[in-house]
Amino acid sequence: MRRHDGLRPVLSLFAACFLLAGLTSCLGPGPNRAPTASFTASPESGYAPLTVQLDARASRDPDGDLLTYAWTFDNTETATGAVVARTFAAGTHSIALEVSDGRGGVDVETGTVSAQAVPDGYVARDFAWSVDDAPHACTLLIPWDLYQMYKARIRNTAAESYAYGDYVADPLDDPTMRDYAGIFWTHADSVEGFVDDVLAFVQVAIRYRPDPTGQDWPWYPLETLVAGEGDCEDSAILFVSLLRARSVSSSLAFVDTNSDHLPDHVLALVPVSPAWASRLTCSAQLLVLNGVSYAVAETAGDTPSIHLGCDPWGLTPDDVYQVWPF
Repeated sequence: MRRHDGLRPVLSLFAACFLLAGLTSCLGPGPNRAPTASFTASPESGYAPLTVQLDARASRDPDGDLLTYAWTFDNTETATGAVVARTFAAGTHSIALEVSDGRGGVDVETGTVSAQAVPDGYVARDFAWSVDDAPHACTLLIPWDLYQMYKARIRNTAAESYAYGDYVADPLDDPTMRDYAGIFWTHADSVEGFVDDVLAFVQVAIRYRPDPTGQDWPWYPLETLVAGEGDCEDSAILFVSLLRARSVSSSLAFVDTNSDHLPDHVLALVPVSPAWASRLTCSAQLLVLNGVSYAVAETAGDTPSIHLGCDPWGLTPDDVYQVWPF
């Protein structure tokens, strides 16, 4: 009995090897299986110079082998790594990714990206932001002559320091702003979604840059877009201008945030219905002026965490010194 019991592990091992012989050998590894190459390009098209993020992390090896990645661009220039960035001049460019498992297994995936030349008379600006963790991006073509005309306008800060509404109401950029607002509208499925998208855009894609101490130099929307930055009035003017371009009501407001009875900050106000208000993250922070409920739009943030209706200042009607409705 002891002799038979001692043979059982050996016989069990022999049986296991026999049963698995069709899948893998007990005496060594099975035949190598080739990997599968895969990559994404983001964006796949745009205006030159176009910077594209190439990501090959979706490539797989059925044997679990460690992969190496070799990129070739336009059959000439090369790069290595699972994730690379590449800037392309105007034209259509070929991309080839070769992945290798180090044991002779190789696969190749190819693709193209298209970089368009910026039309004469325009400058292109790329922007990226997110709404509820969903990434958004766009490229805006800005008429250079119109931008230069606005840039050359004189600001008499002593006489116009409170005339922020004039920077929204100027009609010369209305067709351009309608084009831009149409791009943001494609990201949304409702007026509420459009407002949220534009608010996240001005908070994230437009960097906060304060005016020098003691100076007030508001910018027209095109100036803010070309610079990609601005202070509170600049981002609020841009926000209201984009909403106005889609006939969505909003207002600029000059407010006192530190209770010293002097206005010190510009933000936007969006009138909201009771149903809309009930869906806001900060529905309890509505500001009521002349019987109308407004959601505060703090445009000078650096993250989209200050949602529509969230009031970091705790404003009351007495803190609102001037309003420009649109």
